[in-house]
Amino acid sequence: MPIPYKIKEIKPGKVKIYSEVFKYISVSDKAFENYFSTFKGVSKVISRKAAGLLTLYYNPNEFDLLGFYDFLNSNDREMILSLLSSNSNHTAEKEEERDIFSPTTWFKLNSLAFTTFLFRSVLPGGLFTAITLGLGSQIFLKGLRSVRKGKIDVHLLDSSAILLSSLQGNHLSSLLMTWLLSLGDVIQEKTEKKAHVEIEKLLNYKQDKAFVVVDENTVVEKPVTDVKKGDVIVVYDGQKITVDGVVIDGDALVNQASLTGESNPVHKKVGDAVYAGTFVEDGKLYIKTEKVGDETALAKIVRIIEEAANQPIQAQLKAEEMANKFVIPTFVLGGASYLLTRDINRLTSTLIIDYHTGIHVSTPLSIMSHMALAARHGILFKSGRHLELLHKVDTIVFDKTGTLTIGHPEVTEIITFGISEEEAIQIAASLEQRITHPVAKSIVSLAIKKGIDILPRKDSEYHIGMGIEGYINDTYYLLGSTRFMEKKKIKISKKIKEVVDQLHEKGESVLYLVKESKIIALLGISDPIKPESRDVINILHKMKREVILCTGDNEGAAEKVAKALGIKRFYARAFPDEKAKIIKKLKKEGRTVAFLGDGVNDAPALSVADVGVSIRSGADIAIEVADVVINNNLYHLVDAIKLSDEALKNVYQNFRINTVMNTVGLVGSVMGVFSPVVSTIINNGTSILMGLNAIKPLIKDYNHIFYSTKGGEKNG
Repeated sequence: MPIPYKIKEIKPGKVKIYSEVFKYISVSDKAFENYFSTFKGVSKVISRKAAGLLTLYYNPNEFDLLGFYDFLNSNDREMILSLLSSNSNHTAEKEEERDIFSPTTWFKLNSLAFTTFLFRSVLPGGLFTAITLGLGSQIFLKGLRSVRKGKIDVHLLDSSAILLSSLQGNHLSSLLMTWLLSLGDVIQEKTEKKAHVEIEKLLNYKQDKAFVVVDENTVVEKPVTDVKKGDVIVVYDGQKITVDGVVIDGDALVNQASLTGESNPVHKKVGDAVYAGTFVEDGKLYIKTEKVGDETALAKIVRIIEEAANQPIQAQLKAEEMANKFVIPTFVLGGASYLLTRDINRLTSTLIIDYHTGIHVSTPLSIMSHMALAARHGILFKSGRHLELLHKVDTIVFDKTGTLTIGHPEVTEIITFGISEEEAIQIAASLEQRITHPVAKSIVSLAIKKGIDILPRKDSEYHIGMGIEGYINDTYYLLGSTRFMEKKKIKISKKIKEVVDQLHEKGESVLYLVKESKIIALLGISDPIKPESRDVINILHKMKREVILCTGDNEGAAEKVAKALGIKRFYARAFPDEKAKIIKKLKKEGRTVAFLGDGVNDAPALSVADVGVSIRSGADIAIEVADVVINNNLYHLVDAIKLSDEALKNVYQNFRINTVMNTVGLVGSVMGVFSPVVSTIINNGTSILMGLNAIKPLIKDYNHIFYSTKGGEKNG
């Protein structure tokens, strides 16, 4: 499927493209720029991955614009994934953007430099100038990069202020400015490391495994670390592809959202490349291993989440955009005050003031510290953007099985027609083996508990949200829902329908077991409601969030659960694609929608929701596609929402501090009231104050906001 994109601007010599896909992939802006710079006639490429924008400047006589459109329209996301597999450009960019000193070294050097002022009476002034200019080189380099990019930004303001202070002999002001800036960098570095440690702990919650083909009739499950290049693995519906390789047999729809951010599955067939960290949504693949290990199975996902965690949130982008608009007026005000008064101190003091630094430092700190706090309590936000979006959510759509219910459905009744109960369990469990859905797991568990052998299954096909078909001992069987029976045109007699209706009235779901087009058993499935579900729904209602139930279950079971939990609106018999359509419809109504689900069939809805939330015990694909992963206790959903509210409250509080303090500093500097030292303390001191306010979640007890610590955890 082609990369979805829009043309934002086009004129001779320039074309600007927007794609939502650009935002989520784990490659750097430099990688994009290097890649598209190879196109004939392209003179310059600017990538703004965080905004989803790619701009190409070209020679109209050499660049094939129509060919470029054909490239976008004909190349699917495999082009993006090929970029993913190469880190050389990312490394090159890191080298190019590397500062002269690390934040810690820069801070230590600045702190050490203060001791030289103890001997200022005996040391030459030129030495202090050299010291302050040397320490300011970290800022000068950033200012130089801004000039190269054609930007007039805060780095130029800072560079100008430090240079003027040093050359003018205001060494204390210059040193104080670089020291405060270095302190801000150290706080940011320490907070990001702490947040990444907490996030990585949650990312390692499962050890990847693979089904390795030994021979024609034998498949063995192994840890992915034991899989070697050349091994053939088989991946079934709903399972993670744990190696990079090539399809040698089978075909399937593969969800690559964990790598590309796209929810639409990609059709994979013989000869196609597949990647670790993606999932088979429908079908079965035999894959010859080319790359294996933690580097492919986990590291890419870690990089995506770490990079996404550092991306600016919408509130920050808007605030920084507004702050940057003050840069040129600040230069103008400083210049005008100097021309009128010929007071170089007034010019220096004015240039020291900026509205950008505090926002740029404190907002990521606030988001990262709240994400770290969430991770400490078992809640994983995969990006700051989704932390922000959860704050805006007004509608929460719940799946039923495994979310509002305990997720361990029980086979409560088995009604057979011409076979024994033991045989019904054996055939059903044999069909459901290796399927990750909770109902499938419960049937297999029942067989194991009763000591019933599970037979080999051949030529099976799993239909997400409906059922499974396959051969057991060369006999064709089906196991699935009423909808599956309708699809397969299985006739349901009046007698059997009456039994099914009775089971539905008791709130039980029903699976039909079919042998060669004849129904031979009915399995009644019930799934108890979680103890905390009703309380959580009540809390969400009090938080002004509408709650909707959306399940593939029958109307009777859906209505029973909805009524028990006080949910007014519900959808029953919703297929995976229908769940996604319901989410899209709610979004068109102007709602900000979160979807909570844990199964393979929930993946499409999780992908299209503004915020997809999954439970840690859910299917791998649901966990990877989701934007937020919570512990099995539903109180953690409330905790996640409260954390997002606290984070945005903290961010906007810092915005107000930044505006008030810097406005006071700017007015005082222009009027000549504040010296460069005082202006430095006001501006950079405000940034440090905002940074300390942003990391409160890491140094202050926030347990009072967590419902899961108020007795809820015992219900999990």
